[in-house]
Amino acid sequence: MPTELKQLNETAPDTGGTNRLTVDLWTRRPVCGPRVTVIDRLSSLRAAGTLADFSVATWPDEIVISDRNRHSELLGTIEEFEAWAADNGVSLRPPFETRTASLLVGRSKEVLTTPMLLASLYDGDDVVGVYPCTDGEHNWTVPEFLDALETEGTVSGAGKAVALPMTDPGST
Repeated sequence: MPTELKQLNETAPDTGGTNRLTVDLWTRRPVCGPRVTVIDRLSSLRAAGTLADFSVATWPDEIVISDRNRHSELLGTIEEFEAWAADNGVSLRPPFETRTASLLVGRSKEVLTTPMLLASLYDGDDVVGVYPCTDGEHNWTVPEFLDALETEGTVSGAGKAVALPMTDPGST
C-alpha cells in the first residue's frame, strides 16, 4: 500500500479549524433498507462534527459508455474516482464492471454497471477516498469506511486491524 495512504486516526485534516470533509453517497434506486441506514450514519457523523456535510445522489444500474452526451458528467465523476484509486494503489473493480450488452437487432453496446452504494470522501474539492475499494487482499466496504469515521481508527477485517485507504487530506 503506498505511503501516501494513512490510517484515518493518523490523519488530521489541516482545515484551519473548519472541517472540510464531505461525503457524496451514490446509490441505486430505490433508496431504502440498508441504504437508509448509511444515510442515518452520515447524518450522525455530520451532527458530531466529523463531517462538514454529505449529499445523496442516485445513479442508474448501468450506463452506456458510448452515450457520453447523456451521462458525460457522471462518467467524468467515475473517471475521477478511478484516477484516485489508481494513484493510491487500489481498485474500484468490482463493483464497477464493464461488459458488452447484446441488443435484439444484432448490435451490442458497452455498459458500465454501477455499485449499489458508493461513498466518496472529499477534503474541500479533492477526492481523498472512494469506498468500496480493494487492494487485492482486502476489500473496504462503505460500512467499514463509516466505522472508521465513527471511531477515528482502523477497521477490523478477518481478525486484524486494517488501515483504511485514504489520501492524507493535509497533502491535497
